[in-house]
Amino acid sequence: MSCPTPDLGTRAVSKLSRRYVLTGLGGVVGASAAVAIPVEPLTVRGTPQLTTGPFYPLVRPFDQDWDLTRVPGRPGVAQGLVMELYGKITNEEGRPVPGAILDVWQTNGLGRYHHPSDPIGKPLDPNFQGSAVIRADSSGDYRIRTVIPLPYERRQRHIHFDVRGEKRLLITQMFFPGEPNESDPLYSTLKNEVLQKAVTAELVGVDAGVKKFRWNIILAGE
Repeated sequence: MSCPTPDLGTRAVSKLSRRYVLTGLGGVVGASAAVAIPVEPLTVRGTPQLTTGPFYPLVRPFDQDWDLTRVPGRPGVAQGLVMELYGKITNEEGRPVPGAILDVWQTNGLGRYHHPSDPIGKPLDPNFQGSAVIRADSSGDYRIRTVIPLPYERRQRHIHFDVRGEKRLLITQMFFPGEPNESDPLYSTLKNEVLQKAVTAELVGVDAGVKKFRWNIILAGE
């Protein structure tokens, strides 16, 4: 598998300016006795954990490859706007996690999960794979081709990820840029810009009508 190698800093750092606290010397606090001690900017050790959700796939098609827009043996293509997502899986120091396993699932282009308990009442898409289990390459790079999911009840557009390295498991969700994500009940639990940015993909271009997104994943402790 080959895909463009995205840039990734060694650690996600907030854009918040440094804050300072004043510490009194000898128990006396005053302008002449105060020392400014820098407080390090807020950092994130890894991509935040988020819930699995109620619709983890119970039944999967035989094919679980990187392209969710086609099902073997069927001539059609999944309904919806096709997108591609790629990125790199690293630890906090920026070192790749080769061979990491990604379990991915989402709603189809009509807004329904391929799950028997989904109560939304929207139709299944027989040409949509619904989920995928793929492995990152030796450089930690991954790529999937899918459709852009629709908002689901109170949820904004998102894709579920279960990422497994050699030491760590990360269950999280990826959000899309330019959406009203602040109204999403899970996204809104991330209380600062750093954590929100860590779960939001970046739109990097459009090729023949296919939107290309990049999302790097940091496995803390890997």
